[in-house]
Amino acid sequence: MTSCCILPLVLVSLGVTGVFIGQLTALYAYKWVTLSFAAAALAYGFWKAYRPVPAEDCVDGTCARPIDRRLMRGVLWGALLIVLLALAFPALSPFLLTF
Repeated sequence: MTSCCILPLVLVSLGVTGVFIGQLTALYAYKWVTLSFAAAALAYGFWKAYRPVPAEDCVDGTCARPIDRRLMRGVLWGALLIVLLALAFPALSPFLLTF
């Protein structure tokens, strides 16, 4: 979704125009495929981040995490925000481009 909606706006803002920008609209047909992959990845991430770990699984120290769970959850919420923004961008772009 980023490649069909946000990327062209960023490229035009940077001065990139021409045939290349016109070809990016071909990726719009795959919007729902990429959204479903993103939703599946986010659902798996939320399941891994918020599921309780049974105490008996941690007896030998195998469930020790190298990064803080709060950091992992924060990055996950940030990724969800980006996906939701990319999903809403086609509806919001007329209002944003009038400024």
